[in-house]
Amino acid sequence: MESLALLYACDELDAGARAAVEAHAAACPSCAVVFSREARLQQAIVSVEQPADSLDRSGLLLAQCRSELAEALDDRAAKANQSVWRSIFSPFSWWGALRHTLIYHPAMSMTVLVIAGFLAGVAGQRLRVAPQQVAAVRPAVTVSATPKITDQQLQSAGSAHVAWVTPAGSGTPTVQVQIMSQTPMSIVGAPDDADVLRALTFVLQNSQQFDPDARMDSLDVLRTRAADPEVRRSLCAAARLDRNPGVRMKAIDALQGFEQDPAVHQTILDALRNDDNSGVRVAAINLLLVALQSGSAAADGPALDVLRDRARNDSNSYVRLQSAAALRALAGE
Repeated sequence: MESLALLYACDELDAGARAAVEAHAAACPSCAVVFSREARLQQAIVSVEQPADSLDRSGLLLAQCRSELAEALDDRAAKANQSVWRSIFSPFSWWGALRHTLIYHPAMSMTVLVIAGFLAGVAGQRLRVAPQQVAAVRPAVTVSATPKITDQQLQSAGSAHVAWVTPAGSGTPTVQVQIMSQTPMSIVGAPDDADVLRALTFVLQNSQQFDPDARMDSLDVLRTRAADPEVRRSLCAAARLDRNPGVRMKAIDALQGFEQDPAVHQTILDALRNDDNSGVRVAAINLLLVALQSGSAAADGPALDVLRDRARNDSNSYVRLQSAAALRALAGE
């Protein structure tokens, strides 16, 4: 029975085994002492604050580490799936094979070099055309200062880069969105530019297509346009659905100041109640407390229900304490 004492104290026994242990302890004083001693030991251990709780009370560091690990595993799996095709179609692999062949076959190497030199000379003679003739033949190309991006380019994009840039001679920063696809494009404009907003919203909504850095950089710009209902809808969707907890936390933070919007209020409650990442729940409870204290959000029935549930059942001590504090403050009112 001593071997079961630790499992009993940690509540790791099933119902049948637990009932049998309790029945034995009721009839055996020596075993009852062992079980009582083990229970007191476990209670003392649980009551001591863990180093992780004191160093990372909000759980943000743990959430970031888990997020980076998940992203690294996803990237590794994606690279493993693409490695075979890249080795076949990559120009570097073809050049490596050609170089190996030329090194170990000197006669073939000499023949290839002679042919390449002859063809280069012929091509050079044909391309010696006066600059004026080239200008006359070459059609005029009009470059738009603000290129329009198509749905096809967005759908086929493999990656994106978002950055704030300040043009030379101008003190007003603009947004640059670089779309990497078969026909790469760079869109530069103000944060309220229709093409810029369209590209940033697309990047934010497609977590499978674009990496977390691009989505977070998109959030940095979109949060300046959160007054737009369409942008807020995208922020709410990211706070609920993005697979990266860091992006979800940043999306919740970008909604600050718009808690009176029913959609935003519901998004905060859903994140606090349903998100499996403690860092996201911390961001949600912080924003909910700010909204309740400022009066921008009402302490309605759903909010009270979520606060009561989190105060009793949340696995994160910070969320439990903040939820209980909010309930006490509301009760005092």
